Amino acid sequence: MVLGSFKPGPGAAAGDETDQLSLMMIKGIKDTLFKDNTHFTIPADDQKDSDFYLEGYIENYDRRGHFAHLSVDGEIWLRETGEKIFLFQTSNKINLKTQDPTAVAYRIGVAIAHFIGSRS
Repeated sequence: MVLGSFKPGPGAAAGDETDQLSLMMIKGIKDTLFKDNTHFTIPADDQKDSDFYLEGYIENYDRRGHFAHLSVDGEIWLRETGEKIFLFQTSNKINLKTQDPTAVAYRIGVAIAHFIGSRS
């Protein structure tokens, strides 16, 4: 599986913070797929040979006061045919006093990987 970045959608400004959230979600997915040993693997070098591609979007990242709202959508499709085989969506409210948004993003990546693994 090739992982695309989680690009900012209409409710999330492009910038360092959304880039960091994207990286942490990808890290959570990679760490978990490797550990769970599913048939969805992340190739080390030759990504063009992968059968699947994941593309995601940070649809909303809104910080207000001590809270943030993070919504993520994505899809996994077959590279050869372009057929979408999985769609996923999640939304999280983050208490900025007690939670680190990057840690929440990592946990979202882990949850996405578990979703993928449970369907493999």
